[in-house]
Amino acid sequence: MSQFPHPSLPSSVKEPWLAVNLSLFFPGIGQLYAGKIIRGHSLIITQVGLYALSGWLILSQIGNIFIGELLLITAFALSIWGIFDAYDCAKTANSPSFEKLRTSQKDPWLAVFLSRLVPGAGHLYINRLWFSVLFFTFFVISLLVQLVPILLKSLIFYHVYIASTIRRERNQLPILGMALVSILFSLIISLQIFFIKTHIADTHIIVTNEMKPTLQRGDHVIVDKQIYRFKSPQRGDIVLFSPPEPLQDNHFREAFIQRIIGLPGERVEIQNGRVYINSQPLEENYPQKLSQYSFIPITVPANSYFVLGDNRNHSYDSEDWGFLPRPNILGKVTKRFFPPQRIGIVSS
Repeated sequence: MSQFPHPSLPSSVKEPWLAVNLSLFFPGIGQLYAGKIIRGHSLIITQVGLYALSGWLILSQIGNIFIGELLLITAFALSIWGIFDAYDCAKTANSPSFEKLRTSQKDPWLAVFLSRLVPGAGHLYINRLWFSVLFFTFFVISLLVQLVPILLKSLIFYHVYIASTIRRERNQLPILGMALVSILFSLIISLQIFFIKTHIADTHIIVTNEMKPTLQRGDHVIVDKQIYRFKSPQRGDIVLFSPPEPLQDNHFREAFIQRIIGLPGERVEIQNGRVYINSQPLEENYPQKLSQYSFIPITVPANSYFVLGDNRNHSYDSEDWGFLPRPNILGKVTKRFFPPQRIGIVSS
């Protein structure tokens, strides 16, 4: 069976599975390719709006995380619909004769789509079994090396296209451009995620019951990493922090989550289960277990904080290892997004 292009095919024909592949980059692009300009731009604007609003609702301290997650699910569902719609838009733009020709053969753009979903699946579709096994194995192994999966996945779907027996394009520029854009797009997304996780917000899984009942083992929380660029940590804030030196000496490496009790320059003590700040009892409006121990008055050094777990008698905190240096604070815990029954703002 020979390869295309066919000089008899008009340049106006649209490849439905190419439209699908374009929609994987961002919903609406496939519709633009199919000639549905208003539809494509409307879908792009809607998706951007949904992502922006859901991100704000989830990450901001005053946003409703439940509504934010619903909008995020809506955006995902709309993107799935956009894939099917892009296919239909491209298909309806073609003549019946071209559609009959297209569906009678192995579609190279379908092979590309399958390879983007599962590396090796596209080669299996075009009956290249050994390439399928080889590329799938290489991809699984490459997951151990950063950035390699991105490059390898683009190489795989580029190869599956040029390995297809039937190709309708007059040159390889479309698939080459898609492979390069895929690499660039993936790198940009990876850099954005890295920037957000490092400077704006990150997630953390609670692995102990030191903050029980406020936070329980298995809770997934959002940590605001930019809040303390604009203001100092406050009493009552639940903070994520890297282990101070005394903990590192004991081979603690994972980040801790505890509540700020004493501020720089304050005198902290614990008597009869109550916390005293500068000899005055601390009003704690959040659930906590009263301490079954006493702690002699001690002054918090400058640029340091005194932190305790809400589960006072089962928490490894400042009462055990000392003060928390300000540079060790990574961010403030603001919201819980999992499990579903515990979604909401974390009390301060």
